[in-house]
Amino acid sequence: MPNLARILHFDYSTGASGDKTLGALLEACEALGLASLADLENLAQTLVPGVVIQRYHVIRGGIAATHLTVSESHAPHRSWMEIEKMIESAINQNLLSIQAGATAQQAFKSLAEAEALAHKTPIDQVHFHEIGAADSIVDILGSCLLFDRLAAQVVYATPLTLGFGSFQAAHGEMSIPAPATANLIIGLPVLAGPYAGEMTTPTGAALAKAFVTHWQPFGPIRVLAVGYGAGSREVTGASNTVRLLVGEAHTLAPNTSFTCENAVLIETNIDHRTPEAMAFITEQLLAAGALDVWQDPITMKKGRLAVRLSLLCNPELGDQFAQQVISQTGSLGLRMRLVERLVVDREVITIDTPWGAVRYKYGHYIGEDNPESSQAIWLRPEYDDVARLAQRYGLDYQTLYDDLCKLAGEFTRQA
Repeated sequence: MPNLARILHFDYSTGASGDKTLGALLEACEALGLASLADLENLAQTLVPGVVIQRYHVIRGGIAATHLTVSESHAPHRSWMEIEKMIESAINQNLLSIQAGATAQQAFKSLAEAEALAHKTPIDQVHFHEIGAADSIVDILGSCLLFDRLAAQVVYATPLTLGFGSFQAAHGEMSIPAPATANLIIGLPVLAGPYAGEMTTPTGAALAKAFVTHWQPFGPIRVLAVGYGAGSREVTGASNTVRLLVGEAHTLAPNTSFTCENAVLIETNIDHRTPEAMAFITEQLLAAGALDVWQDPITMKKGRLAVRLSLLCNPELGDQFAQQVISQTGSLGLRMRLVERLVVDREVITIDTPWGAVRYKYGHYIGEDNPESSQAIWLRPEYDDVARLAQRYGLDYQTLYDDLCKLAGEFTRQA
């Protein structure tokens, strides 16, 4: 299969652990012919001689999934420094790519830092006795190996479900989340969820932190593969699994450049700002990176004339723009919703004209009747360039704009 710009989505609705993550990645890679259990065994047995990986096909909450166990006789307590050298050895032996090794180092280092903070010890004195040396090595290095094979462009995920209550650890009973997990999830979206017990382990949190780029719903994708990784216990009323969807960007039809993607739409009704203030606010929001900002005239309660300010932005910037709209408008409330938008493939090109260089927005698509050609939908001069030239030469804006559009037509025919 060619190396596509893949999109991943991890469903952490029943938490994340090392074995669940590894199982989901293995199933997805196997479905795409990118890796197998033998690849995991080769990595593990080279780095940890004598380690044994066993695979079980299990049913969790009615869902078939892969559960992997890792065992090692007389397992030593390895320090972070020893594991760091092990990762470097894996890279030098070409067991891991440089990128996979860097991701593994990131995950293990964050785990070591979380443990050190929890126990108030220096990081070089941290031993991974809480989660088992062999488990941590295979779960993290194996997951990074498989994750690297998927060559993801972007990784989406649901919030991490942590569970609630307490669990028995080496030092005695601990509340959920475990101290190391609590340190790892700082800055991440989480929820307790309805399930008693530890649903997210330190290893699972460390891997999620290393892998996920967007903690939000994913946009339209064409699904290529699905993988399920099972945890070690049954959870009443739920499938104790991590589900991984592997896909690619969804286009409206084969051989076209129409792409569907997610965006956040923010709206608020304003009746206490002047038109000049609203124009300034619109410019500020666009300068901050909004995809689009517009105003609609409306009539509010008591017959007051007002405007509806609407803003479209990338999903990861929704909270940022919501705060900016409230700050700049003084609005006491907003409406926010996730929407889909159809995006035409476009670029900005510069054309030499009798009045000077002019930037054009060039929208095009790949025609189904001739996939080798790119046909223009429209070629429009940029407003700022038209206004600049009209002012320089004392020309009527609309007349110049129309003349530039005619030139664009000639350019398209020549191309």
